[in-house]
Amino acid sequence: MRGIAALLVAASHVVQAPTGPTTELLTHPGVELGTGSRLLYATIVHAVDGLQAVIFFFVLSGFVLTRSLLREPNPSPAQVVDFVIARLFRLYPAIIFAIGLFAAALALLGAAPAPSTIVKNMALISTSLNGVMWSLQLELMAIPVIYVMYLLLRRRTRLATLGSIAISLALVVTSFDPSIHKILGEPPLQLFYAFTFGCFCAASSGRLASRLTPMQVNIAIAIFIILFFTARPLLGPASTWRFLVNSLSAWAMIYLVAYGPRASLLNVLDHPAAHWLGKLSFSYYLFHFLTITPVWNHPEFLVWLIDTVGMPRPAIALLIFSASTIVALTLAYICYSFVELPGIRLGRTVRGAFSPRARGVPAA
Repeated sequence: MRGIAALLVAASHVVQAPTGPTTELLTHPGVELGTGSRLLYATIVHAVDGLQAVIFFFVLSGFVLTRSLLREPNPSPAQVVDFVIARLFRLYPAIIFAIGLFAAALALLGAAPAPSTIVKNMALISTSLNGVMWSLQLELMAIPVIYVMYLLLRRRTRLATLGSIAISLALVVTSFDPSIHKILGEPPLQLFYAFTFGCFCAASSGRLASRLTPMQVNIAIAIFIILFFTARPLLGPASTWRFLVNSLSAWAMIYLVAYGPRASLLNVLDHPAAHWLGKLSFSYYLFHFLTITPVWNHPEFLVWLIDTVGMPRPAIALLIFSASTIVALTLAYICYSFVELPGIRLGRTVRGAFSPRARGVPAA
């Protein structure tokens, strides 16, 4: 699921590749289109919208992190330290490596960033070198909220449940107020509530989903997939209601996958390629924009393909996406094998120094 979401984010950046000062490859082609072409372009743009994929990431992160915390029945300060260390060593080694590559690429192009800029990006204080990292900033900011939700949901009392619902509803309500979105600066807090949806999913008993038949799960997942992908065209790209529908649909899909019987619609998730892509998804997400930056920085190349070569725009998008994915997956494999996994092992060693139980415990 993470791998598919990462591919959608990458595809969204391809279709947004600029072809001029105010035009883009598919999102804003700037030319007159026939009804068929207009429908095709719109379908592609709506289907690969990167923001809805990021929202799915947020709900999934809330689910995975809360489920990891729920393995520990007795919260303690040591658990907090263990959790924070695990997250830092899970995220930062790959982030530091990725920013190092971005900085090296810019240096080769004669636009080397200042050392202070590199350090700020490596620390996630800034995302000026790799804009997609705003979502990682938001995830780090969400850790305290996720932990509070865990503390409430693990108690399984009416008062604690009401408290967790109140937190989630407050975040949903404030998402409709633009003045609050950037109260802490960047990144915007509008989508903060998506993490809490994942928390609820992790704390659920799953009884409802477990009672469904595989056919019923197939139907339900199909409905929520349709809702997830049609929210943007029906409610508008920047609609707050659209983000809420995306989050609720993501919650429902994760709930059904986690607790329902295995349905044929989900067989693709069991394929070895899907598992492999899931492992590489984090590094792929970090590197994909580096691989399409040359196209973004040279719109004249796209114009040449369109006007001189005569390639259809969707074909150009598919070509760039395919080439970018091959390169990005190669970089992701290197990063996963030689940076992510060693970072996780180092984090486990550091965690073991604070808490013996952390030895051998996988990072969330």
